[in-house]
Formats: sequence, structure tokens, C-alpha cells
Amino acid sequence: MPSKYSIGCDCGKTQLTLSGEPRVRGHCHCNACRILLNTPYHSVTAWNPEQISVDQGEDSISEFQHPTLSMKKIFCRDCGEVLYNTNGLGWKVVSQHLIAKRNGGVLPEELSSISHFHYANRVVDVDDELPKRE
Repeated sequence: MPSKYSIGCDCGKTQLTLSGEPRVRGHCHCNACRILLNTPYHSVTAWNPEQISVDQGEDSISEFQHPTLSMKKIFCRDCGEVLYNTNGLGWKVVSQHLIAKRNGGVLPEELSSISHFHYANRVVDVDDELPKRE
């Protein structure tokens, strides 16, 4: 598995590197992700903070601290692209969609989801072969 992946924003002002293996790769159905990101579930890779570095555009990066959740959205202030969000554990959570978008539209197999988690909180049923964890 490659040890580094590049991501960045739509306007190209920011560039980040993901290093090593993510802690988690799956589809999150938790209420907090749904509230923070306004999506029924979030297909993610979650990384330790030190595994993500900013290579370009640090001055273009802003953050939004949610007023009631222990979560933040980190985004490019120029184009609005969400680069990652943080969760209550302090992990940096990167959308699989963003990784695929920055890799020719293809999500590397080693970063694809291996399960659904917080599935008991789902607002949509997903019919696939992946394990559904409560």
C-alpha cells in the first residue's frame, strides 16, 4: 500500500499529504457527522493528526468549530472545499470522495470502506455486502 496520498481543494490553493494507513475506513452513520456535514452518511478515512501535513496553502485554510459538537470542519477559505473534519476523538476525517477526486476519480482500493459503523443511527438503508456495525 502506498504510504502517501495527496489531497487538495478545488481551486488548487491547498495541498495536503496523508501518510501511512488510516485508523478507520468506512461509512459513518453517526448523528454528529450527519449534523456537521449535512449528509445522510459520510464515507471516510480517519487519520491520526500527525498523519496529515499541509504542503501548500496553509494561509488559505480556515476552520469552523461546530457550536454544540466537539467537531470542526477544515476547509479552503477561497473555494470552500472541505479538506477534512475532526471528530470527538481528535482524529482527522477525510472524505473518500475527496481522495478519489484528487486521484483521477478513483479511490485507491486500500482506502475503500470495509464496514458501516453507527449503523443503528442510519437515516437510509444501504444494501451492500459490508458489515453493519452498531
